[in-house]
Amino acid sequence: MNIVNKMVRAAKLDIQLYEEVEKDIGATKEAFLVVLIGAVCNGIGSIEMLGARGIITGIISGIVGWLLWSAVIYLIGVKIFKHTSDMGELLRCLGFAYSPNVLSIFGIIPGVGIVIRFIASVWVLVAFIVAARQALDCGTGRAILISVLGFAAFVIVFFVFFSFVGQS
Repeated sequence: MNIVNKMVRAAKLDIQLYEEVEKDIGATKEAFLVVLIGAVCNGIGSIEMLGARGIITGIISGIVGWLLWSAVIYLIGVKIFKHTSDMGELLRCLGFAYSPNVLSIFGIIPGVGIVIRFIASVWVLVAFIVAARQALDCGTGRAILISVLGFAAFVIVFFVFFSFVGQS
């Protein structure tokens, strides 16, 4: 199955896709590629706000965000709440959950771009909840709590990074 098909399934919140990539150690590179594609799209979509720097900012924040968000979800979900998963499973599932981020490329459209980027961000959060639920084998309520806490950490780091990049 090709990566585009997997990304579409992930964006459709296909639970079976998340179960497949959770178990497939070989899908880790694909998950990274999904994050990279989404990050590039996000970077292009932020050119309207950041200029050419938006691409670099998008790539760095996308990759760092994926790693940070995954680590926080691992710490909260596995270490605190004692759900079963390992970092590889989470990285794969959460990497594919970045699939809706490709829509962020339309952020370049004046006027509506910001709305499209917001919708993509919310969609990614929902996909993260589904992915975390599958990877951690927990209920939806617990997955929401864990994912939102991880998202808060991601947002804080993103804004710190953005303010640092904005000052240079």
